[in-house]
Amino acid sequence: MLSNEFKKLMETDTVGTAKALLGMQLCINDQLLGRIVETEAYLGSKDSACHSAKGRRTPKNEAMYLSAGHWYVYQIYGHQMLNLVTKRRDVAEAVLIRALELPNGELLANGPGKLTKFAGIDKRFNGDFLPASKLQLVKDRSPRRIAARPRIGVTCNDRWRTEPLCFYVVGNRHVSKISKKSLLPDEETWLS
Repeated sequence: MLSNEFKKLMETDTVGTAKALLGMQLCINDQLLGRIVETEAYLGSKDSACHSAKGRRTPKNEAMYLSAGHWYVYQIYGHQMLNLVTKRRDVAEAVLIRALELPNGELLANGPGKLTKFAGIDKRFNGDFLPASKLQLVKDRSPRRIAARPRIGVTCNDRWRTEPLCFYVVGNRHVSKISKKSLLPDEETWLS
């Protein structure tokens, strides 16, 4: 069960939500998948890297226009991408969930396409509302440190390409495309 504080955050602050998701557990059918270690914020019509840039609205991105707490799942390059919708209805912002730390320590979900393949997440979840979805978030641990960098794979050619809107748990080896020199043992990346 998510706190009222987190629900209010989702409705008002996409960047804050992207950071708050770090450390939450992602579960499907009450089975733990893993702990979220990397996210990206997409800031709606003003953000040229966002699917709703300049108010673009199509059948493919319609779930993004639902209210905060809905899942938005889309396919790109043959991979499914899992996003949590933020803001109120018709204000299309979302957070991409990029990587999970798995309980067994394996690197099977250290990228958004790998994550959805590992978890079996596909378009069936698109438009699901968290309270009724088989795909759930559970508050778990807090990261010792969070860092930001530009989003990965963004193709726009303006300032949004380099905005530091990718957030990750510093030193965690499950983060995608991270320098191996900066890695810590996973247990050291979380507060007790």
